[in-house]
Amino acid sequence: MTKEEIDKESFNESRVWLDAVSGMLAKVFLEIINCKGIPNLDVNVGLDRNKTDAFCKIVYEDCICSTDVIDDCLSPRWMPWTNRAFVLHMTHTSSPLFIGVFDYDSSLHTNVESHDPI
Repeated sequence: MTKEEIDKESFNESRVWLDAVSGMLAKVFLEIINCKGIPNLDVNVGLDRNKTDAFCKIVYEDCICSTDVIDDCLSPRWMPWTNRAFVLHMTHTSSPLFIGVFDYDSSLHTNVESHDPI
């Protein structure tokens, strides 16, 4: 896909919505579409294919959920068919919503995952 096609496609309606949180007061619909200009946090910065592997983590009331990981991209876009859309069922009207962007790292030798905050 060209950059223009990716830009256009990313704003299409999400195909899957993940239901999260146990509240019954109201619903918050949240879609993570893109991030722009995030720093490169991967180790071998000089290599073209070794850039930040971005994903978002959402924390709301009694729920933690994540988007899919976008590999090697400093301005990632989550497409409509990826894990990017969430329905958060509200329990309290004053509950804070936290969204963090992280770099996904995994070690092939130790099977340990780590996540660098961006």
